[in-house]
Amino acid sequence: MATMSDIAREAGVSLSTVSYALSGKRAISETTRERINAAITRLSYHPHAGARALASQRAGAIGLAVPLAEDVDAHVVMMFVRSLMRAAHQASHEILLIAGEDHATTARVLAEGKVDALVVMDVVEDDPRLPILAEAVRPVVLLGYPSEAHGILRVDFDFEQASALAVMELHRRGARRLVMIGSPSVTQTRHATYADRATRGFRTTCEQLGLQARHVVHDHEVDSTGQLVRAVLAQDRPDALVIHNESALPAIHRALTEEGISMPSDLQVVAIAPRETALLGTAEYTAVEIPVEQIGRAAVTTATDLIEGRSGVGDQLIAPSLIERDTTHPLRP
Repeated sequence: MATMSDIAREAGVSLSTVSYALSGKRAISETTRERINAAITRLSYHPHAGARALASQRAGAIGLAVPLAEDVDAHVVMMFVRSLMRAAHQASHEILLIAGEDHATTARVLAEGKVDALVVMDVVEDDPRLPILAEAVRPVVLLGYPSEAHGILRVDFDFEQASALAVMELHRRGARRLVMIGSPSVTQTRHATYADRATRGFRTTCEQLGLQARHVVHDHEVDSTGQLVRAVLAQDRPDALVIHNESALPAIHRALTEEGISMPSDLQVVAIAPRETALLGTAEYTAVEIPVEQIGRAAVTTATDLIEGRSGVGDQLIAPSLIERDTTHPLRP
């Protein structure tokens, strides 16, 4: 592996000149810079990450506060972690994982400069972390969209518009009696922003369109999915479901099949879910897809822009789109 001394010998300059060229701490002539760059190319020199961090006073890492709450789907969380790790790698950053519920460690990691920025997942309304994080000396990005962010930038999927879009598309396909099977009761009670916004979009849009609407929660790890589905079907038999509960979707699908429900002839269904959870093999659900990779890239890009001090950086709310598959009627021309 080539060293700075090797570069100095190859370029015919002093070691200090190579150091100045790499750090930018002192002006050098364009001719000398070109010789050094040519030597770097010939010798395939890569500065040591620790040396780069020491020279720039940066850690070269973005912190990611990951939720450990029991009601959070670990599989979906890991999908987001992977998307952020891929985006960070492409931006020449590492990812340092932090337990999201460990507020003291989160604050210490920021204060000690172990990361250059922090991305916080699973944000709730009136999140107790936000006033403290708003005072942090390093940038913070929320992967969530609370109504009051205390000046911290937010990046998220537009869950309110996602459920509104699901309702409107079902209405266009003839649905008049809708039920939303939402996030578990614990998620609703602690007011995770994605759950609150999805529920609000469903209820508001149904009211605007004059549709009969119910919202139910499903604690699928405790309650019987079959019992829930039978209860939903028995009360004012709906003609459409909106499902915003990714981890329960396979069990709901099995329960509907056991009840002899044929989709979309008996019941239309739209899932609000990442692509891989909406494709169940035996059935491909029409979905307002949660674009996990796009959200991860947006969060890392925002964090990087803040680290670099770029201007014009703001909130990002990613718009939804519907992917039509097997569980809804095609639109009539």
